[in-house]
Amino acid sequence: MESASKQPSPLELWLKDVQSYLYKMTGPIMDRANFSFNRTNYTFRRKNKKSVDELSIIFLSQFPVNYRVSFVLEVWHPQIRHIKESFMSDILQKESNLCSIVLQLKDFPSNDPQNEVLRDYAIYNHRDLFMVGDWLAQTLQYELIPICDQMSSITHMDSFFEAKPDWSLNTHSGGNACTDLIVAKLSKRRNFEERYIELMQGIKERIQSQLMSPESRQLLSLCYDALRK
Repeated sequence: MESASKQPSPLELWLKDVQSYLYKMTGPIMDRANFSFNRTNYTFRRKNKKSVDELSIIFLSQFPVNYRVSFVLEVWHPQIRHIKESFMSDILQKESNLCSIVLQLKDFPSNDPQNEVLRDYAIYNHRDLFMVGDWLAQTLQYELIPICDQMSSITHMDSFFEAKPDWSLNTHSGGNACTDLIVAKLSKRRNFEERYIELMQGIKERIQSQLMSPESRQLLSLCYDALRK
């Protein structure tokens, strides 16, 4: 989302002002959903039945040009982590790859018709800040929190993936696709073998369209082999 003025001008804000206002807009929403806030790293976290949900707000200062704001959501399930550790230990680069679901700002539809896919919000002035605060609050309340609620257990996740068979693929995350397959295996409601074929085909199509990396195909194969043992 670019500035409404479209013309860079001297910043009217300090980073602490941006952070303070965005917390004012999002804090009460997340508090009502039972998230606790860590001001040190600007992270919201909650225990949600058998899962843990963690939302990290990311600030990038490009002073004196602008500030950029984004977020990353991670959903953690002990069962899924244990399975991922069994086949990802040799290729693991960072701890977050073991989470069940990882989503970024780009995975949520934009209200800006000129930028359907947003990787971050750009803030140049107070007007931008007010707009970003409003859009961020709406995204958390009406999209992000409901997704967390639907990911609270293996059973809930299975129903979610069954209703939205392309969802994990459309996040363009090999890790999310693996979770889709793992949940199918654990729940025993969806056909595990058929789901593997569907996910692999979907990944191949997205690799051809340069939406996913070839490593995602390898990751799903490793996941499938681990689940068959």
